Amino acid sequence: LELIASSDAPAGMFVKLVALTLPRFLEIILPLSLVTGILFVYHKMILDNELIVLRACGFDQHALARPVLLLALGMTLLLLLLTTWLSPKGYAEMQVMRQSVKSEYSAFLLREGVFNTFGRDLTVYVRQRTQSGDLTGLLIHDTRDDSKPPVTITARRGQLVMDGEMPQIVVYDGMRQQLERRSNSLSRLYFSRYTIEIKGLGGTRPTRFKEASERTLPELINLDMTQAAERSNADLFRIEAHHRIVAPFNALSFAVVALCCLLLGPFNRRGQTRKIILAAIVVILLQTISLSLLSAAKKHLGFIPLFSIFTFAPLLAGLYLLTLRGEQALDRLIKRLRGADKNGTEASA
Repeated sequence: LELIASSDAPAGMFVKLVALTLPRFLEIILPLSLVTGILFVYHKMILDNELIVLRACGFDQHALARPVLLLALGMTLLLLLLTTWLSPKGYAEMQVMRQSVKSEYSAFLLREGVFNTFGRDLTVYVRQRTQSGDLTGLLIHDTRDDSKPPVTITARRGQLVMDGEMPQIVVYDGMRQQLERRSNSLSRLYFSRYTIEIKGLGGTRPTRFKEASERTLPELINLDMTQAAERSNADLFRIEAHHRIVAPFNALSFAVVALCCLLLGPFNRRGQTRKIILAAIVVILLQTISLSLLSAAKKHLGFIPLFSIFTFAPLLAGLYLLTLRGEQALDRLIKRLRGADKNGTEASA
């Protein structure tokens, strides 16, 4: 965003950038939005006694949950498409566009009154930029050549020009200073015209190694083991592939957790604040565990199976509790716990 805003790139490129970031944003926001919608709608139905009427008409828990399950299943399929294809494609295209902005619009990235850095080895300061495009009050510090001492150039004015696809700064009426390390003497060269190439911004863009976040699922699975870079990152690609497949099912798991919290147990016409808070806590906890496991798996492959466990275990347990047998088993468990707690209280008394 800063590159496009600072350069003379067209507005369409900004719109394209926003579009490319949407798939990754939707991966995070869609499951949480689904849970929010479920809690709002079913809580409203409880307050209006609509769920009580449906239960009185013979609808069981599974029937009440069926619309949400179908919606969550559709969202899971959409998230699978996002995580395995659209999101990595968009991120890879965004990286290509970033390099394109640097190479095609680099001549416009020099801002007034700012020390503009290009990499770690070249710094350019421009006091003012005129309407004709001329630069005034330039200071350039160049340390790109390790075999030579650093060079500092000051000039009254300068221009940005393109030599083919290589941007250059042509400065006029200035001085070139260089400190000789051996003799510890400062050499000065006064010039009327001097040219500095800004390498690394223009020219043909080099072929980049595609990171795991830029690869689609088939690219993560079908690695070219003849390349050393892919062999050394094989474990990281394996972790990413597993996460891409499992993570979309969080939408279905979160939806089932929200349904269990709201539908199980007695209805309170005054509101279901405790149940809503419980659902929010469980969903946030599961999301936090999922992100933590992804970070931990990058350090140790033994955490990979936990992805599936913490995603599918709440899903399967929730689906069971929404059945008649599951609800009855939960009621018996709650009664036992209450009975044990009551007996413990009486014994203490």
